[in-house]
Amino acid sequence: MPTPLSVRNTNLPRNQFNDQKTLSLQAWVLPLLPLLLWLIAALAYTPTELFLLTNQKAQRLPNEVWIFFDLLGNGWFDFALASPLLLLAPRHLVASICAGAFSGALGRIIKLSLEFPRPAGVLDPLSFHILGKPLTALSMPSGHTLTAFAIISAIYFSTAQEKRKPLFLLFFLAIGTGLARVAVGAHWPADIMAGASIGITGGLIGAYLARKIPAQAFRPQAWLMRVLAVGSCLCVYVLVTSEIDFVGAISFQWGAAAIGALSVVFFVIQTVRRPKYH
Repeated sequence: MPTPLSVRNTNLPRNQFNDQKTLSLQAWVLPLLPLLLWLIAALAYTPTELFLLTNQKAQRLPNEVWIFFDLLGNGWFDFALASPLLLLAPRHLVASICAGAFSGALGRIIKLSLEFPRPAGVLDPLSFHILGKPLTALSMPSGHTLTAFAIISAIYFSTAQEKRKPLFLLFFLAIGTGLARVAVGAHWPADIMAGASIGITGGLIGAYLARKIPAQAFRPQAWLMRVLAVGSCLCVYVLVTSEIDFVGAISFQWGAAAIGALSVVFFVIQTVRRPKYH
């Protein structure tokens, strides 16, 4: 049966017409994997031993590497990088925003409820490597780690199953973010595992919620997408006017800001175009 004109004449990206399959039950078990790794690590090392070992081994790589991975856990940086999705895959962008919001809120509640100390609040700061200002409180879970895992998981699970395989490599970026938080002396490994679990859960929820939104809402002319474009502009502004986490991050911030700005420009061009009728 041919597609009705009312559906075809929406100027939507082609991938918006793909059938949206429900998430498998196995996918909802994935958040347990980081917790299982946490349990295995706890049987082999004490929290202090594992932290010091990871922190020391990480110094084999230059600080710039860890600064980059650390930024991948910052929402301003991530959503500037994700701005091309405004046109390429808007449903994925909405899924990642929902995932980040859910995970961030849950992580904050847990942080304030537990009030666990960070490594610098327990250990001698001279006994391990610290990059930037020492942090001492609100350790569990790692907010950077949960943000990275939430966004990447949302993008991964918003993609059709037969096209996901290459995207699995994105999870190595999230793992790098978790390792970076230990490398800079900001978190215990347990914080990383908990953050990964919460982030994957948020990613699944974000992908699920985004699939419930009608395709018409993802048109470039739709108010939802225009609001998100304004959000991208805000991310660009923050990245070029603020110091995020570390002084050495400024070149990465400007790179992400450039990607965000160009994406908004192309989005605006697409927005003012009239839909093509067939």
